Amino acid sequence: MPINLTPMKFDTSTRLLIVAAHPDDEILACGGTLSLAIEKGATVRVLFLGEGISARFPINEYDSEEFRVQTELRLEGAKKAMKSLGVKDVTYGIRLCCQFDKLPILSIVKEIESHIESFKPNMLFTHDCSEVNIDHRILYEAVEIACRPTRPTTPREIYSFEVVCSGNWTFDTSFKPNVFVDIESQWEKKLAAWKCYQGEDRPFPFPRSVEGLKTLAQFRGMASGIKKAEAFRLLRKVMLG
Repeated sequence: MPINLTPMKFDTSTRLLIVAAHPDDEILACGGTLSLAIEKGATVRVLFLGEGISARFPINEYDSEEFRVQTELRLEGAKKAMKSLGVKDVTYGIRLCCQFDKLPILSIVKEIESHIESFKPNMLFTHDCSEVNIDHRILYEAVEIACRPTRPTTPREIYSFEVVCSGNWTFDTSFKPNVFVDIESQWEKKLAAWKCYQGEDRPFPFPRSVEGLKTLAQFRGMASGIKKAEAFRLLRKVMLG
């Protein structure tokens, strides 16, 4: 029997908040874990801060028909992916992709804080500081600020995840996971959710491909003694007496 090395415990008492920069980050990073959490009865909210398309267009040229089509396609893919996993509580942001650095970080922090206050999560997943994508790094910092342990609604468990093709393209720092979740039983659900994002899958060896996702899952599995895994970095866990 494979050994599940994760300290995470998903059950009906779990309130999991996923804070992601763009639609599809959530499936790439933790689609299998998200599926597992829902299967175990967890209550889940997904918060997207940005739209995820505008970086593919010239800056400030967002009034074309193609931009509208691509934006709607990404949004529709996100809605289908969430439905396929059974996630009903979702917020879709409209911040421009790869331009979070143009915004006051306080505005992002305040939105995250409002969701922590209203949803009261006891577990939170977000991006890691090691990613290439500037939005991912800024969101990591915003979550760090929003999760100061100064209020009773601050989640007791906080993890960062990796987004393939952002996290594995850094020159120097890299993602250093210390928690692994067995997603062998959830693999097909993760792939089904990923395939909802039409046009995002590219031929291997591009990392954001079915073969690329499988390769990463097996690589993280080899590091933890299981067949397929999603990896996380435990940022903080508070155990009350």
